[in-house]
Amino acid sequence: MYEVGQILADKYRVDYQLGIGGMGVVLAATHMHLGTQIALKVLHKEMARGTIVERFLREARASAQLRSENVCRVSDVGVLADGVPFIVMEMLVGQDLQTVLRTNGPMPVHVAADYILQACVGVAEAHVAGIIHRDLKPGNLMWTQRPDGTTLIKVLDFGVAKAPEGVDFSLTQTSNIIGSPGYMSPEQLKSSKDVDVRSDIWSLGIVLYELVSGKPPWNGESITELALRVAMDPMPPLVGVGPFETVIATCLEKDPAKRYQDLGEVAAALAPFAANGGELAAATSRVLRGAKAVLPPAPQGGPPQSPTTLRGASGVISNRSAVTTKRTWKLPAAIGLGVGAAAIAVVVGVGGTGSHSAAPAEAVPAATVPTTPAVATPSGAGGPASGPASASASGPASASASGSGSGSASGSGPAPASTAAKPSSAAATTAAGASTSESPKPALASHAKAVAKPRPKPAAKPKPVEDVGDSRK
Repeated sequence: MYEVGQILADKYRVDYQLGIGGMGVVLAATHMHLGTQIALKVLHKEMARGTIVERFLREARASAQLRSENVCRVSDVGVLADGVPFIVMEMLVGQDLQTVLRTNGPMPVHVAADYILQACVGVAEAHVAGIIHRDLKPGNLMWTQRPDGTTLIKVLDFGVAKAPEGVDFSLTQTSNIIGSPGYMSPEQLKSSKDVDVRSDIWSLGIVLYELVSGKPPWNGESITELALRVAMDPMPPLVGVGPFETVIATCLEKDPAKRYQDLGEVAAALAPFAANGGELAAATSRVLRGAKAVLPPAPQGGPPQSPTTLRGASGVISNRSAVTTKRTWKLPAAIGLGVGAAAIAVVVGVGGTGSHSAAPAEAVPAATVPTTPAVATPSGAGGPASGPASASASGPASASASGSGSGSASGSGPAPASTAAKPSSAAATTAAGASTSESPKPALASHAKAVAKPRPKPAAKPKPVEDVGDSRK
């Protein structure tokens, strides 16, 4: 046997023995690297041969894939130096339901229903993975507690190995190897390898019967006698459980086709008898449907293009990038508006030769040019003008530079200062036109007339202002 302090698989130190059975021994051990306590189940040496070892390891690996909180977790599996396989399981603090039943006697219906509903959630995950427990009994249902103190039922020992041929075992040893005969279905008693999920449903029916009555429905002095009673005798009636008896009787139908066909049906039948039965039944159903879920089809046109850099791999960074993308239009738009405004102001300052000029230069006689140079006066500090621009021959002609386009020489800003020294030809012709007319017309009318009239061909280059000044001397 294994001694206290012995090191197994170079990392598990034996603390003490938890139990022993016909299949193997269970040891409490400490993981030397992590410092955590675990349960180490080691197969008997006389059984460690041939197909038994292969089956033991295969089913242990399958059990390690189960993640439900209602299943005793398997964290490691391997073979010792002498060829004996072992399984590493989580260490549980509590009692199995066989011990609880022996200590406290039969349970109320609502308590038994709650315990089996929790077991259904764990066993359902195994069924989805293709694992049949084949040894469900009160001794393999552990009562423990969650960190918050609530009751938790965990299912132990998934995947029971079959007894090798030619080996003589007692009834107790045989029950631990091929399953417990008192909890085995009629079809499992005939052939253990041909059972399906309905055999586990039968076993849960036996457990339910025992939890509420204190004893199993059938007993026998030998496996043969027990098998005959299971196959031939009807289920003994229960007293004081009411409709709960119907649920148990359906689980214990001798014909598998007449039983509940999956654990979802069992959980739905038990739900009305437990306080939180609806939640546990829904959880069982979700577990059973989980493996059958189909992913939705990909959207038309293929998946959206995703960035290939690490910066785009983070969801948080991607969200920030999306926000930045939404506001990147503001800077180019502001720059564009500023450039446009500057361009309009330059055009007006140079001479208003754009589409908003008052009138062509050749439409006014050259003799009407005033002797006093025109002065361009901005209306305010770049703001809108107070009204249409007007010009008078008796004094200096003033041209209002309007930011809103209401004057005859419109623009988006004040006229350049250079226009005071060198008046533009457009400003001069506007003033001359105002002095020759009998009644001044609004600049807006002349603007409309200019727009309606087709634009003539460009005139010859006007005479420089400096030459006009020289002719007056």
